Amino acid sequence: MATHAETTIRIDAMTVDLLDPAVPTDTMIGLDYFTNVRISNIQPDSSTIVKTLQVQGLRWEISPNAMQCTVTTLEPIVDGFIIGSAERGIIGVSAMTY
Repeated sequence: MATHAETTIRIDAMTVDLLDPAVPTDTMIGLDYFTNVRISNIQPDSSTIVKTLQVQGLRWEISPNAMQCTVTTLEPIVDGFIIGSAERGIIGVSAMTY
C-alpha cells in the first residue's frame, strides 16, 4: 500500500499502429508480459507525462491494411517472484508474492 499511497495520472493502455514508420516495430513485436516500458503521453495542455510501466496484456488487430497492438499496462511490481525471469525468478533472493 505504501508504494501506491500517492496517486498519479494512470496510463492503463495504449494502442500503437505498427504501420506508422515512427514506431519501432521490432521492439513492439518483442514485447512480453512484465516487460518494463517507458511511456511518454502528451496532454492537451502540452505538458508531458512520462511513466515506466509493465506490460500486462497485448491485443493484436491485424488485417490486410492494418496492424495495431493495444498494450495494457500497470504500475511495475515492486518486488516479486516471476517464474522463468532472470531478474525476478531467483529462489532464495526474490520475494514470493501473489
